[in-house]
Amino acid sequence: MNNKLVEIVDLSIQQIASICDHTFLKTVDSFKGQKEGAVYLREEAYEGFLKEIIHIPKPYAVCVYPGDVKKAKEYLNEKDIKIASVIGFPNGNLYSTKHKIFETTIALENGADEIDMVLNYELFKSGKTQETLDDITKVANFVHKEGAIVKLILETSALNKKQIKSISELADKETDVDFIKTSTGFGKYGATVENLKIMRENFSRGIKISGGVNTKNVGPLLSAAVERDDGHIDLNPMKIRIGESGLIKELLINEQMKL
Repeated sequence: MNNKLVEIVDLSIQQIASICDHTFLKTVDSFKGQKEGAVYLREEAYEGFLKEIIHIPKPYAVCVYPGDVKKAKEYLNEKDIKIASVIGFPNGNLYSTKHKIFETTIALENGADEIDMVLNYELFKSGKTQETLDDITKVANFVHKEGAIVKLILETSALNKKQIKSISELADKETDVDFIKTSTGFGKYGATVENLKIMRENFSRGIKISGGVNTKNVGPLLSAAVERDDGHIDLNPMKIRIGESGLIKELLINEQMKL
């Protein structure tokens, strides 16, 4: 992929969108307590999410649950937008490797191009490093065999700095995951500059910034995640990605307010 270096402070909305995974991860529970049926409201919201994509700068991918992949694939089939799906989400500790592969199978059979899997961080924190790596490797091997890419969600808010460094190193040297990713967005906090710097220093492939990304912090977060210290970025979506549900729309609103 031929990408040019761009100053992070000068990035356009279109350029930022080109490395975004635009995300819809609301569950039926998010709509309970309202007058109409939660299942219906959730489906209506998801359809609205897909329809709005043609009205915003085009993201590199959308990121959805396995059960939502088929509709996304059908709707975005001719729009050159990748489909990513989360598995073991949002709590990687609750799902066995077998279950993660089951979810992955559903996602890939329905057309997913990428899999975002949650680290079993409690297993890792308990010192069971080999079991943790086995879980990652079995899923990653299955994903790669099907020609898709895999991102490992660390859930950095559940780890200390030493643990973030350790799992980043292990993911780099002992697994072939394509990306490591900060957060599910459901943890105590999302992406931070400090954690991204640790990840970047210890992982040589892709970094995905996710969790609380907004117009105020996107620049510093990108600066922390790239392999450069000159304020520039190579807009290669296989090296850098942003997971967001509102960033692109927030950028558009800010731009309109300036007019």
